[in-house]
Amino acid sequence: MRFAVLINYTDPAGRERALPAHREYLAKGREQGIVIESGPFADGKGGMYLLEVADSSAAHAFVEADPYRTDGKLELIVREWNSVQGPKR
Repeated sequence: MRFAVLINYTDPAGRERALPAHREYLAKGREQGIVIESGPFADGKGGMYLLEVADSSAAHAFVEADPYRTDGKLELIVREWNSVQGPKR
């Protein structure tokens, strides 16, 4: 299943503090095949990443351990996403 994780930069200082660990966390997720895409929005107010995991529980567990949530205290919203393009695993 695929999930979109929407990130709101609700605390700029928290974002800066957690950014290096967040990037490392997503890189490890990519290596494991969990994170399939990520990046900030062009307006600088937030970002998004896409997950491919077994179920909603796995998506929420991944997000709860994200340094943006644990250290940065940013708002992360998890939404199940039905991709109409691209390979289904």
